[in-house]
Amino acid sequence: MKTQFIRINDISEVDTSRATVYDLNKRYIDSHGNMFGLRYNRENRKIEIIKIIRTPAKTASYYQQRMAQQKYLAREEGQAAAVTARLEEDDTGFEESGEAAFDPTTFINRCLEMMKTHRDRLNGIMMNIKNSKVVPETERMDASTLAGIFRNMDIDGIRRIEKVIDNHRELTNYPRSLSYYQSKLDTAGREIFEALGEDGRRTRFIFFSEMHGSIRHLYRSLLKALRDLEFFLSEKDVEGMKHLTFSEKQQFQDAMTSIQNTIREITAILRDANRLEEFIGNSENF
Repeated sequence: MKTQFIRINDISEVDTSRATVYDLNKRYIDSHGNMFGLRYNRENRKIEIIKIIRTPAKTASYYQQRMAQQKYLAREEGQAAAVTARLEEDDTGFEESGEAAFDPTTFINRCLEMMKTHRDRLNGIMMNIKNSKVVPETERMDASTLAGIFRNMDIDGIRRIEKVIDNHRELTNYPRSLSYYQSKLDTAGREIFEALGEDGRRTRFIFFSEMHGSIRHLYRSLLKALRDLEFFLSEKDVEGMKHLTFSEKQQFQDAMTSIQNTIREITAILRDANRLEEFIGNSENF
């Protein structure tokens, strides 16, 4: 993941209780020039702040000049990612607004990485819940409800993740005709597509539109399935189940922690998916 530099007045502004692993690539620079980052503490299962020791940063005026130069190159070459990539090589900067500029390509690549993590995590969640024996098969109604939720997680999560990855592979390696993708656009999308004119601009628009739809559909469906599972399990009095072993209770707790972490990560992804939608809606970006 590419590093994002964020300017803050004081590190106390960073709320780790709301942070997710999706934020671990961020670097915070306070008013004194100190740099901080986030890391996941496996022992207490919490995200914590760490101070990063580095060589002195270059002057702000130099950074601003570099940013202007790189933005110009990116516009001329049609490579938006060049701005972030080249600044990272210098380790010079941060966004003056305090919020990193949105890069759609970086966002999509990050989503693809997270999907592979989520795919494996979903399998782990289901396995831990089954092994915890919190919902025994003898309780037919609860067992049936859980089986239905697991089925949705498989269909709307694991299988759909594979479809999104395959769709990305198709778009980047062996895309179909533009007319095929055009037929899938809504009215507003078709108007933008027609206005772009050049095939190169239309191809770029189609790529981001297709990936936006795939990511949003996947994570909206998966978020619902995970919230259903969290609600269903939250009603279980695990501590009161005397027949459960310590290991079984631990597996249940591990599953709940994974569910909650994944829900937070998905919420962050859907928030940025809205930013991608805004990007796609502006024809000047193509």
